[in-house]
Amino acid sequence: MKQTLQHETTQVPEPPEPPEHLSERSRDLWRKLAPTSAKSLERRTLFQAALEALDRADEARRLIQAEGLISRTASSGAVHVHPAVKIEREARAQFVRIWELLGLRWNSEVDGDGLSFTQFWG
Repeated sequence: MKQTLQHETTQVPEPPEPPEHLSERSRDLWRKLAPTSAKSLERRTLFQAALEALDRADEARRLIQAEGLISRTASSGAVHVHPAVKIEREARAQFVRIWELLGLRWNSEVDGDGLSFTQFWG
């Protein structure tokens, strides 16, 4: 008796609309990249985490711009780096780690080959 293998094709649903809590910038990235770069639930979950980290970094940057890079303690007058500096640094690093994990890198077809050191610094 000859057995035939049936090959099932799995339909990958279109990604849902971007989560409402994401910034407009991140929602735009979701709409542009999720259909091709975050098809599975697992990748979409990582993709969302990356965009949330990007939003957190951007929010920290706005706070630093509004309040300044440093602050003084009221009691002693000691100078401290704004706590949002650490938040921004860690959130951007998290974004980059997840972005690279997802294989989202420089697109030389769209962005060109990049600037060399001499082109950038003259």
